[in-house]
Amino acid sequence: MQSHPTLSDVFPLPNETKRLRVFLGNWGVEGALTFMGRSFTLKGSATFSEAAAGWGILVIAKLTIETLGNYEEADLLTFSKNENVYHFFAVTNTAAAYDHKGNWQDDETLNFVYEGLQNGKSYREELSIKISNSLQFTIKERDFVDNQVVTTLSVFLTKKSD
Repeated sequence: MQSHPTLSDVFPLPNETKRLRVFLGNWGVEGALTFMGRSFTLKGSATFSEAAAGWGILVIAKLTIETLGNYEEADLLTFSKNENVYHFFAVTNTAAAYDHKGNWQDDETLNFVYEGLQNGKSYREELSIKISNSLQFTIKERDFVDNQVVTTLSVFLTKKSD
């Protein structure tokens, strides 16, 4: 009887994808946001779990932004062997549906960029994830419309559980 290879034999996880496992777990989130010329604090949680048999990381974030209310985001992080690039697909309750692309800057910093349009104007998001240690990392984001910064975000994530 002939043995058939499994899908994981045919499509083994690349090391670049395995590298994203550092983010797995339940995280507390605290930080600051500037939006529409005002500053706000935010707080909440984010869960990072494996998706598609380990080929991706699913992120579900639920935050409360001071005076603005609830913010929710669902993301999918993965690595494309064909493109040799990381993808950060984001969907939020603020009308965002973006595919950021990026790569590791160094051993601790993963950078992403999205470029497109917002209300007919050029739009760019720059996102940087910096790992402090196995229990903490930061995310910094700057959003530009027509090359002018319109939003900044700085959040600190602390691991609560695996």
